[in-house]
Amino acid sequence: MQFLMLFLWICRRAAPSAEFSVDRHRHLMSFLTMLGPSPDWNVGLSAEDLCTKDCGWVQKVVQDLIPWDAGTDSGVTYESPNKPTVPQEKIRPLTSLDHPQSPFYDPEGGSIKLVARVVIERIARKGEQCNIVPDNIDDIVADLAPEEKEEDDTPETCIYSNWSPWSACSSSTCEKGKRMRQRMLKAQLDLSVPCPDTQDFQPCMGPGCSDEDGSTCMMSDWITWSPCSVSCGMGTRSRERYVKQFPEDGSMCKVPTEETEKCIVNEECSPSSCLVTEWGEWDECSASCGTGMKRRHRMIKMTPADGSMCKAETTEAEKCMMPECPIDCELTEWSQWSECNTSCGKGHMIRTRMIKTEPQFGGTACPETVQRSKCRVRKCLRGPGMEKRRWKEAREKRRSEQAKKNIDSEQYPVCRLKPWTAWTECSTLCGGGIQERYMMVKKRSKSTQFTSCKDKKELRACNVHPC
Repeated sequence: MQFLMLFLWICRRAAPSAEFSVDRHRHLMSFLTMLGPSPDWNVGLSAEDLCTKDCGWVQKVVQDLIPWDAGTDSGVTYESPNKPTVPQEKIRPLTSLDHPQSPFYDPEGGSIKLVARVVIERIARKGEQCNIVPDNIDDIVADLAPEEKEEDDTPETCIYSNWSPWSACSSSTCEKGKRMRQRMLKAQLDLSVPCPDTQDFQPCMGPGCSDEDGSTCMMSDWITWSPCSVSCGMGTRSRERYVKQFPEDGSMCKVPTEETEKCIVNEECSPSSCLVTEWGEWDECSASCGTGMKRRHRMIKMTPADGSMCKAETTEAEKCMMPECPIDCELTEWSQWSECNTSCGKGHMIRTRMIKTEPQFGGTACPETVQRSKCRVRKCLRGPGMEKRRWKEAREKRRSEQAKKNIDSEQYPVCRLKPWTAWTECSTLCGGGIQERYMMVKKRSKSTQFTSCKDKKELRACNVHPC
């Protein structure tokens, strides 16, 4: 049995076809074809049975096809670079939720787009049934009933199929030739009675030499019109059909199998219009995280008829959003060490730094912001009056330093400072914190000899009691 397979790509003009034969031993039809360019995508059919349940042959099969992934490459677009899948995966159908950059992506998870359609149609008969011997006598009688019996000497015990159509004549001229037809022996009910041959021959002549009208061709229906050859103005489109059965006299079919007609797309096209291809797939986002840009391109297929420059854009760009970037913690520099928290004996001093930027989206966590260091002041003196004496010495020292600052201000009047600000709040409630105060420059000399005229800062320990 002969079949014709037509393979129709969605949105493409070409409709490749192929003829093939099947028999009772080989009646499952499979094929596979790759989408190109693509990572490893393909379409096809697997084990399509061309036998019917009653052991006849199907007349026509129409199947829409979706793309499959062969499991050998991990690319996500038609033009993705090679990225072998290790280890290889099983072949599987693509879905509309595989990857946001996939040409088949649908955020709502709808059905995936169809990419092709295959049409399989029977075009010739070289055997009626898939099996030779029916199961029982009832099946033999049922098969025999619709057959057209010819006047011959075939014994009743020999059960045959119908004769096939006559083949083409072996002669292509008016010289004598021969043509052949055949039939299938379904069952031999009495082995003692011989059955006639299953082939029959008849003399014939080449096409045009016979007076009989046996040159009729059996044609298929016309296939759908192809898209117009242009996207602007007047072009052409075509459609095809094929021969389902050749003439019985062996002649060639003279009816057309293809026809072409004019077509018009967008009558308002001007001579300055140009023809461009469809947009290609979007490039990958320029950023791996955050906001970036992606681009796609198309090409000029035909320049304007008036010789002008094509004004159509060939590159298109738009923003793309990727997952938020990791943001690491940022800190200020360490402050100066505070004064020792005791006036005599062992104590500690601290320094701090502030957080400028908190970590986000998995960024590096912030390290310590307070450091403590041991300090030792002179040995504490014993006695009830020693503590009072110690505070008095400290007060005198501060007064001496303040007097020196005042003298400096009088000696260099061009460097004037504002009064000390109030102490800031303690950086901690317990365990030792710091307080700060500032003296800002009120008027600074322009002379280079007064380089020491600058803002001042003081630190002191606070809340040194344990938490």
